[in-house]
Amino acid sequence: MKKHRHVHVLLTMIKFTCVPLFLAFLTFGISVAREGVAQELLARPISLELTNQDIRIALSQIEKSAEVKFSYEPTLLKSRKRVTLEARNEPLASVLTRLLRPLDMTYEVSGKYIILTRQREISLAADQKTVEARNAPVDITVSGKVTDESGAELPGVNVLVKGTQRGTTTDAEGEYSLSVPDQNAVLVFSFVGYESTEMTVGNSTRLDVSLKVNIRALGEVVVVGYGTQSKKDVTGSIASLNTQAIKDMPVTNIGEGMAGRMPGVLVQQASGAPGSGPSIKIRGLGSISAGNGPLIVVDGQPLNSGDLVNGSGLNLINPNDIETVDVLKDASATAIFGSRGANGVVMITTKRGKAGKSTINLDYYTGIQEVSKTMDMLNAQQFAEFSKSAHNNAYLERVPGASITDPNSARPAAQRYRYPRGEFPGLDFDNPAGIQSYDYQSLIFRTAPISNYQLSASGGSDKVQYMVSGNYLKQDGIIKQSGIDRYTFRSNVDAQVSPRIKVGMSISPSFTKERRINSDGHWASNGVINAALSQVPIVPIYQADGVTYNSQASIAAPYDWAGVTNPVANITEADNNVNTLRLLGNTYLEVGIWKSLKYRGSVGGDITYLRQNLYRASTMPLNQLLPPNISTGSSITSQNINWVTNHTLDYSFELGTAHRFTALIGVEAQQNTFENNRVDATNFPNDIVRTVNAGVISGGSSFKEQYSLASYFGRIGYVFNDKYLFNASIRRDGSSRFGANQRYGTFPSASVGWRVSEEPFLKNVAAISELKLKASFGLSGNNAFANYGSIGTLGIDNYVIGNGLANGLATNVIGNPNLTWEKSRQTDIGAELGLFKNRVFLLADYYSRITSDLLLSVQVPSLTGFTSANQNIGKVENKGMEFGLTTRNTVGTFAWTTDLNLSFNRNKVLALGPTGDAIRSGSGVGETNITVLGEPLGNFYGYQQIGVFRDQAELDAFPHFADSRPGDVKFADVNNDGVINANDRTLIGNNQPDFIYGINNTLTYGGFDLSISAQGVQGGQILNLSRRFIENLEGNQNQLTTVLDRWQSPEQPGNGIVPRANTRSTGNNNAISSRWIESASYFRIRNITLGYRLPSSLSDRIKIQNARVYAGVQNAFTFTKYLGYNPEVSGYENALTGGVDYGSYPLARTYTIGLNLSF
Repeated sequence: MKKHRHVHVLLTMIKFTCVPLFLAFLTFGISVAREGVAQELLARPISLELTNQDIRIALSQIEKSAEVKFSYEPTLLKSRKRVTLEARNEPLASVLTRLLRPLDMTYEVSGKYIILTRQREISLAADQKTVEARNAPVDITVSGKVTDESGAELPGVNVLVKGTQRGTTTDAEGEYSLSVPDQNAVLVFSFVGYESTEMTVGNSTRLDVSLKVNIRALGEVVVVGYGTQSKKDVTGSIASLNTQAIKDMPVTNIGEGMAGRMPGVLVQQASGAPGSGPSIKIRGLGSISAGNGPLIVVDGQPLNSGDLVNGSGLNLINPNDIETVDVLKDASATAIFGSRGANGVVMITTKRGKAGKSTINLDYYTGIQEVSKTMDMLNAQQFAEFSKSAHNNAYLERVPGASITDPNSARPAAQRYRYPRGEFPGLDFDNPAGIQSYDYQSLIFRTAPISNYQLSASGGSDKVQYMVSGNYLKQDGIIKQSGIDRYTFRSNVDAQVSPRIKVGMSISPSFTKERRINSDGHWASNGVINAALSQVPIVPIYQADGVTYNSQASIAAPYDWAGVTNPVANITEADNNVNTLRLLGNTYLEVGIWKSLKYRGSVGGDITYLRQNLYRASTMPLNQLLPPNISTGSSITSQNINWVTNHTLDYSFELGTAHRFTALIGVEAQQNTFENNRVDATNFPNDIVRTVNAGVISGGSSFKEQYSLASYFGRIGYVFNDKYLFNASIRRDGSSRFGANQRYGTFPSASVGWRVSEEPFLKNVAAISELKLKASFGLSGNNAFANYGSIGTLGIDNYVIGNGLANGLATNVIGNPNLTWEKSRQTDIGAELGLFKNRVFLLADYYSRITSDLLLSVQVPSLTGFTSANQNIGKVENKGMEFGLTTRNTVGTFAWTTDLNLSFNRNKVLALGPTGDAIRSGSGVGETNITVLGEPLGNFYGYQQIGVFRDQAELDAFPHFADSRPGDVKFADVNNDGVINANDRTLIGNNQPDFIYGINNTLTYGGFDLSISAQGVQGGQILNLSRRFIENLEGNQNQLTTVLDRWQSPEQPGNGIVPRANTRSTGNNNAISSRWIESASYFRIRNITLGYRLPSSLSDRIKIQNARVYAGVQNAFTFTKYLGYNPEVSGYENALTGGVDYGSYPLARTYTIGLNLSF
């Protein structure tokens, strides 16, 4: 009871704190600042011509030409001075020096901003000058050149006489000239990103200086839980995505852009349907029955984890709005998220406005999509020959005295001995040359357009900054009728209302209209892909009237064939329209309480509303049934409301120059409510009015679920001498999803780091710019379970009273008050090495993650009234290594950067309950997978094919099924008992890869840029269940051309893999076996983009700050041995049955051209 009281107090406190926050503040978000490299900015060439122009106009033109922003006090330009200047392709630094020096002004670079100030050299009062002039020595002029360590000139370096305000800056060639008072003067050379250097003048009148890169100054910032952290201080394992590298890719989902770009992160696009999202897995599979996907956090707001939206909700977030993506992988980084962090965390930060002149950006691309691969299927003539062979083989084998010349009338009916021999016009398999052929793949696929429009504006003052954007995506699918229209809007506003108080708000509504088609699954359930591949190529789309849809059922009956449905009708005569409205946002308040003590409170919501309308017209053929058929329809509405609020106190301070401390404490509460309603109808009077009220209501359902989470958390960090690093965090969660006895969990972590490069013995080693060793250990959890698994829920249980039936309720699930979250203990050891001023940067990590208390179903005593119950008893291990390498191969006019990553993961089951019994799982055709101790999760399970019986002698010499014949599949006698039966099934593969990798190159030359992104998977297998239907050799549905290399006789044994054709298949040929197992390895060039930035001289004429055009291709090439459409496929996306292909929507190859404009 005490624990419940604490939670009640916490929730009450948060409630009364958040409501005023939500009402009072109108702007929200989290801001991440990234400094650019100043020397690159100052080296940008610009051209301009100014004749007696106002200084403000001059600065405005420079802003457009160099893509920079000026910041200055209004009084600085109060006199509205006029300037005359001409520059032709001259570095920005040189132009600024010539422009500002005559005006007694200078500048400093901060990120993309150039801050203007008065000249440091201030004249003394006239009386002081007079007194000093009598005794002052004559000034000495000192000049020289400033370069970096490679000898390259550095423009814009500040040169200051120490102890005075006298100074200057270097010009475009790195040269400077400065008057100093005497030989004892000390010059201080400083530049953003480099270490300051001091030199005494002495007797020299020329001082050349080489500046060293300041690694600390160049350090990046990464987003972590409830804050940010300097990258150099990070002791955990965090991968960051360069969003600039993917901004011009035609990706509708940021997850697609992540593929192949971060070590340890496996992104797979199993479906190419518009609006579908990829599967994201971080460091393997850690759970059997709970979720394996990461937590997605956008601007501090966790996304809905329900099934309302695809791709973990990422598909409704506009990729153009995203500023940074940081993936937290190890427990030291994820433990701060407690029971939600076991599978990693993806931290997304959206773009925010910055002080300065407003900028308007227009981004547009358009293109076409085509199916990236089609299957090689039999044409009409090939099918006729093959089918005839299959029917004759069955007839000759089973009917004594049969002859292949026997007419159909002599062959028994309904035994699949008969084949088309003129019973239908134009269908005579004895004369196949005259049969018309239909390619059903070409009838369902199309070349589809895609267009994306993005308009954004950002800017603001020192007090208020804003960023607003609007986006419209229109994507037609490569399967006819499918497509998506997505509208997104975002407004991010931050306001500094007083020196100590800052407020902000982010709001992002989106609306999506999807036109879905039933692409996956078997043709009998109207799966379009399987139907298009299975439909025999001799059946026309329409019946003789040219209007009514046809199907295989029109010719099936005489030959006892399957009634494969018409895939074109499955598309056009079935509606599956989904409209989704989503509102994602949060608001925050920051208060500087005292010195470095800061309070931050936020409240956010993620509200999703979905409406789905399904309709199957009477004109749609069904299995063995030609139209008209009974029409059916459904109306489904769903709503998911997710509220999160958190409050933190953040404190940082320094003791001297050696010690830096940070500390964070906070509380958080979350509540999620999900509702779903469905109404079904049938017998519609016509196909015009398709709302359910037009039909006869045949059923319906309604349910509502809710869960809550209450948390306390804290984090501390310590840095000593910029060398020794320590971080620790702890979180305590309470969740409504778990049993009353185990509702609370504590998740601690700790990590250490050593920046060896800061030690004296390495500090002066020029080749090593960064060397950091790090280690971490922590505990995180997984609460992605059903909401009510810990309690005994009720179900309908009718009973008899007298002569009547009464409605009642009874317990249908046994409760478990000890049910709790799965726990992941993770150890991580890593190193980072930067060479040659970080032109080469290497990272390596080793990790071991053991997930215990896995939720499994176990047998319980029959006296309970139940057969099984859920308990926390399983255990799984993931361990592996990750490597990342970034090289700046060339710099300067021609720049070339390469990013490589390579990841290994090994998965093993350590415990499966008290008895250790295997878990057997199915994928729609019986048992296909098995999970056993000591092996990875979800191994494929079946017979091992070792060939095809060539002749009777080989058949007699080897164990086989009782009805096996020469030409049937030869299976391994795994247990060596001389019999082939179910006991010979064994492990035949696994979908988990041996390693994954990515290769990304970016090249720039002048105004041109080229990026090539590739990604691959090595190892792992796919269970191609789709091929099991289109290579079954039964002769009554179309087949892959692989059947042309089948066994036909001992003299024509084929390839030794494909058995004989037979309409009455024998020998268990089509059982789940290694015959259907294929390699999942592939190498894919995901994107090639070539761009050209218009020269400033041209863009200035048309009053545009920046203009760029580009062209690209997405999913350009895929190299794989897999026979299916897509080696990333997984029709059953869970840990126990992953990697099964049952006919998924293929990926598209997309060609685009685009335009980026800035005003």
